[in-house]
Amino acid sequence: DETFSFKYSPGKLRGNQYKSMMTKEELEEEQRVQREQLAAIFRLMEEKSDTFGEMSEGDMKEQLRLYDI
Repeated sequence: DETFSFKYSPGKLRGNQYKSMMTKEELEEEQRVQREQLAAIFRLMEEKSDTFGEMSEGDMKEQLRLYDI
């Protein structure tokens, strides 16, 4: 019976608190994955503009600001 120890406590810390606990490599990897996920989301939104509506460059930049990008 193994006991798992988590370095982070999901749901208990805010994003900035996680960032301060991460190594430089972990933070870079997290940012890379986040950029890839957002790119995939925006591609899907462009492909399905009939569902999501048209998004201007300004709209996209505003959304990216929410993610510190």
